[in-house]
Amino acid sequence: MSANRQRLDRKRIEQLLEDSLIPIEPSNSFVSDLRARLITVRGGQVLSPWMLILIMASVVIFIASALGLVLRVLLALLGLVGLMERRRRSSKALSA
Repeated sequence: MSANRQRLDRKRIEQLLEDSLIPIEPSNSFVSDLRARLITVRGGQVLSPWMLILIMASVVIFIASALGLVLRVLLALLGLVGLMERRRRSSKALSA
C-alpha cells in the first residue's frame, strides 16, 4: 500500500499548506469581545458577595472558638479553686 502512495517532500508539503492555509484578519468586534472577557477591571467591586459570606463565617467561627477557649479556662480555674478548697477542708478536719 505504501508503494501506491505518493511520497511528499518538505517543499511539496510546505506548498500544499501555503495554498490551503489562508491568513485572515479578525473583525474588530471579535477582538473587543475577546479583550472584554480576558481583562477584568479591579476596583469597581472590591469584595464579591461570596467573599463577604466567607469572611463573616470565618469571624463567627473564630468568635465561637475563642468563647469556647475562655469557657474552658474558666472551668479549669474553678476546678482548681474547688480542689484547693477541698484540700483545705480535709486538712482542717484532720487537725480538729
